[in-house]
Amino acid sequence: MKKVLSIVAIGFCLSMSIQADEIKTNKSETIKQSKKHQHGIVINLAGKQRMLTQKMSKEALLIAKGINIEDNIKSLKKTIALFDKTLIGLRNGDKSLHLPKTKNKEIIRQIDKVVSLWNSFKVHVEKVANGNTEKATLVAIDKENLPLLKNMNIVVEMYENDNDSHLDPHMAKTINLAGRQRMLTQKMTKELLLIANKLKSNANVESLKSTGELFKDTLTHLMTNNKKAMEDPDIAKRLITVQSLWSNYQKVIAETGMSKEEQRISKEKQDKISQKMTKELLSIANRVDAKEYTKNLKKTGELFDKTLTALIQGDKDLGLAGTKDENIKKQLIKVQNLWSDYKDIISNADVSQEGLEKAIAINIPLLKNMNKAVKMYEVSVK
Repeated sequence: MKKVLSIVAIGFCLSMSIQADEIKTNKSETIKQSKKHQHGIVINLAGKQRMLTQKMSKEALLIAKGINIEDNIKSLKKTIALFDKTLIGLRNGDKSLHLPKTKNKEIIRQIDKVVSLWNSFKVHVEKVANGNTEKATLVAIDKENLPLLKNMNIVVEMYENDNDSHLDPHMAKTINLAGRQRMLTQKMTKELLLIANKLKSNANVESLKSTGELFKDTLTHLMTNNKKAMEDPDIAKRLITVQSLWSNYQKVIAETGMSKEEQRISKEKQDKISQKMTKELLSIANRVDAKEYTKNLKKTGELFDKTLTALIQGDKDLGLAGTKDENIKKQLIKVQNLWSDYKDIISNADVSQEGLEKAIAINIPLLKNMNKAVKMYEVSVK
């Protein structure tokens, strides 16, 4: 009888031990699954920050253009607040956003770099949100939005490649690239509005310090760094005019006499020539800037198109295998249908009233549907 009881006791203990191991294993799997899902959320929201940099810039340019000012001011303020909250949440954690505190020191350092860039950029977009749409503010937004975007993108890639992540690398990449599509929807419209607002690049503005510097710096910059733009007949014609004005300017200076009257007359001539030359050079600079923004716009459109097709069908260059989940595929096709209406505007850099109205009407539905697809990828993490 004792032997029977002993065998029963041993069997019971073994059974309890096995159950304990199973509970431990299940608990471990549950924790692992939770961490995988959590990391998917982190990549999604960090990626969303890229989009918000472009959305803020777009909204500021819409306000400056006088388009739906009241609605865009409200939207801009919300976008600023969301970017701010998410950035802090990525670093320190945020329960309402389901974000854990970042422990990777390298990622923290990169986030801090973004914080520094954000603090500067935030000043400019808040000015626009408060009604200040002067050119200097818009130029600052144009100058600073891309460094903010690029450094935020580095954060996303660091999360994607984080060694402590339990998320499948392929899924991490897919969430990253699908999320990047949201950013591209906003970047394209921003670039359309940069053309529509006729913004000058910072390099050209800085070169307007004096007539001599204007000629030397801007003209050299235009001719050496924008060779294709120099093939434009109108630009070539204006350059000949500038060169002629510059020769006259130098001649006036060389022939200036020593008397006060001669100095006065010479200054008047110099000012007249300077004004004409400045006008011509600004015209060239604006035209070159428009070409540069148009080139950037087309590149953005091509990248969006390539990535969207890759998400559906796969692409070795982008490291995407294509979507097998039928629900996600249906959602991506919905995005593709919206994109087909938007694509012509981007390809042709159509900044006509009709083109801008159509772009603005499609932009947010395109963003929302792409965002829905990213969320579906995030939820599908197993």
